[in-house]
Amino acid sequence: MPKAAAMKLTLILDPAPAGVSASLVEEWDELGGPAKMEPMVRHFDTDEQAIGWGRAFARRRGLGQIFLTDNRKTGAR
Repeated sequence: MPKAAAMKLTLILDPAPAGVSASLVEEWDELGGPAKMEPMVRHFDTDEQAIGWGRAFARRRGLGQIFLTDNRKTGAR
């Protein structure tokens, strides 16, 4: 029986005029190389709500963790 493909779920937080824009991206390995689904994008009032959405989605997929990329932080001072 073939081993199940390892799935990776990434939550990307981007700045929005009000609140936060969150994108969930599913990635996994296939025979021809890595595969990626189109991101699911939602807008939330707080980053806590966005992270909760990502964690709930990960649980439904049977994943124990999500990867987080926060694009809202600026490096310039």
